[in-house]
Amino acid sequence: HYLGVIAYQLGAPDEGVDFLQKAVNVNDDNPETWNIYGVMLEMTGKIDEAFAAWDKALSLRPNFPDALSNYGNACWKQGNNIKSQELCERAIEIQPNYFAAYINLGNTLTSQGKTDEAIEKWKKSLEIIPDNLSALSNIGNALRELGRTTESEEYCRKALEIDPQNPEALLNLGNARRDLGYHEEAADLFKQATDIRPNFVQAHSNLAVAYMDLLRYDEALIAARYALAFDPNFVEAYGHTSVIFREQGKLQEAEPFARKALSLDPNSTQAKLDLAELLFLKENYREAITLLEDARESMPDSAPLHLKLAAALERSNQPEEALLVMDKAIKINPESPELYHFVGVTYLSLNDMENALEALNKSLELKPDYAEAMSAKSEVLQSMGDMEEAAIIARKAVELNDEIPTSYLTLSKVKKFESKDDADLIKMQSLVGQSDKFGLPQLSGLHYALFKAYENIKDYDSSFDSLEKGANYKRESVIFNPQAQSDLYRSIQEKNNAEFLEQFKKEDGHQTDVPVFIVGMPRSGTTLTEQIISSHPDVFGAGELYTLGQTEDALGTMDASNAQEHGQFYLDAVQALHPEAKKAKRITDKMPGNYARMAHIYATLPNAKIIHCRRNPIDTCLSCYKQLFGRGHYWSYNQEELARHYKEYSAMMDHWRTLMPDQFIEINYEDTINDFENQARKLIDYVGLEWNDACLSPHKSKRSILTASKGQVRKPIYKTSIEAWKRYEKQLQPLATALKEYL
Repeated sequence: HYLGVIAYQLGAPDEGVDFLQKAVNVNDDNPETWNIYGVMLEMTGKIDEAFAAWDKALSLRPNFPDALSNYGNACWKQGNNIKSQELCERAIEIQPNYFAAYINLGNTLTSQGKTDEAIEKWKKSLEIIPDNLSALSNIGNALRELGRTTESEEYCRKALEIDPQNPEALLNLGNARRDLGYHEEAADLFKQATDIRPNFVQAHSNLAVAYMDLLRYDEALIAARYALAFDPNFVEAYGHTSVIFREQGKLQEAEPFARKALSLDPNSTQAKLDLAELLFLKENYREAITLLEDARESMPDSAPLHLKLAAALERSNQPEEALLVMDKAIKINPESPELYHFVGVTYLSLNDMENALEALNKSLELKPDYAEAMSAKSEVLQSMGDMEEAAIIARKAVELNDEIPTSYLTLSKVKKFESKDDADLIKMQSLVGQSDKFGLPQLSGLHYALFKAYENIKDYDSSFDSLEKGANYKRESVIFNPQAQSDLYRSIQEKNNAEFLEQFKKEDGHQTDVPVFIVGMPRSGTTLTEQIISSHPDVFGAGELYTLGQTEDALGTMDASNAQEHGQFYLDAVQALHPEAKKAKRITDKMPGNYARMAHIYATLPNAKIIHCRRNPIDTCLSCYKQLFGRGHYWSYNQEELARHYKEYSAMMDHWRTLMPDQFIEINYEDTINDFENQARKLIDYVGLEWNDACLSPHKSKRSILTASKGQVRKPIYKTSIEAWKRYEKQLQPLATALKEYL
């Protein structure tokens, strides 16, 4: 018996099993021997034999707390939490000051989602042994899961005070500090843990995550590889490797690691999250959301998981649903600045600047040096037209961390670069020299910012070179199939033919004349057109709405029998999204891509006005190429794909001109700039309103503007955007040649 115990203490459980087997053969009436024999058998993976040993021990001594607690702990590890809880509670009932039983009971309560009860049991154990490292660490981890991060940090620090060289304590404190947004400090704590215990797989894995937080992807990859070297089946490390490759634009390399993680553990929440991220890039949002909903069932109290699900919903054009998910996330962890940052950005996408500002201010209250939230706040202020304050905030974001490339992109929108000696330009140039450590999204943002700076100082060769690099980085980071889009456009035209439209009579649709749809290529003057119309006091400018595209998802395929219902749904949804719009005589919807849904408008909202905006094709395409879009428009990052998309858009408009020539008007950007008042009057007359002089000063409108044109439309009308492509005529030859027939 004692030789078996010594073998256990020396970490040789197989040898210990041999000794204990001999002990029970000599005397099978000793419950102490059967208990430690059960422990040894469980350690060597002989679970059924271990359970039999504990059953034997308890048959000999029914009120044996050690056997009850050990048996309960083994049941917990096997997922039998009900029996585990019963056994541990019996042990405590027999011996109320039994420390190990409280620890084991807390473990099984946590597995049942009873985290508060688990913390109570672990705190009870600390009354018995006040400085126990295991209890302190368990409480710290549980508080972290509950979102009580500040309390969690306190317990993690107490554990580390007891043993400053304890790897688990360093790991736990690192997790708490990372949750609070202190990524550099977290990385340092994880590194200390791996220095003390080089084969500490979890610490290597967490170090990879901390390095990703810091945009140090090469170091993150090394940490993840260390984790896999020590444990080739460590699921998390496969997921982290997938994320690293994804951020570096190596999508083909990323997917096998994501799928390997899920194959190793089909129930792994993190593996589902990582695969969902790749599905985002393929714009396969439904499958991604399904994965995330499935993951949430197993981890209903995980704030990071709720954040991932909300991101999927927001990307699939369901921002309201995303915000509902974020309400739950914030209830779980009200101390996370990252959660409030996401909420702020989501409200920004909804053009709800008041709530966006409130959320971002809360994020910055929790973490005043949160540079990303500071940049997002600047974007909100720009949309609200407060360019002066937006510039101040953008500057603060750069000063907080001048190593975040995308902070310069926000700054570039509110700053005029004066010379090649500009300090921000010089700093951006130095970041290009460190490009190996940044992921593709950061590199893309950096080069778009450099493009703006070089264009300001009229160094057009350097400007276009930066633009092309930025676009290439963006294109590398997304999955886009041009042929699939061509097939979609062709199918829209084939379905929406003359025979199909003839089935709809004007009286079939909703008879409202409130909606005004402004369509066309992005960057073709749609924002200026909306700004002119929405300057009228009887008009509400709703901006870019996804509502029209969501109508068929909600109601199913449209036909003559339900056309009125579709139209009513659209109007109700817009007014629910913007309650202040209910008083308006007209509501503008400036989603450019609705040019592909004009048959839907024709059938469901026959009295709606449609305005098609046109602009010089190469100016339009260059303006798209110059824009780093928040989402979609993946055809805009390559000249050949740009030209192909323009041709398909043009063919779509030719289709509508043939089928419904009297259902929309067309307005040219160049005409609006050169003959502003007449064009403005034409627009107001078309939408059926009395003239108002406010429409002559659209730049003075106080409405929030979300689109990429938010800076331009705050200025009086100017002509420098007409034939702006000429300054890049040499570099744009592939585009100009492809679009020659459209000029």
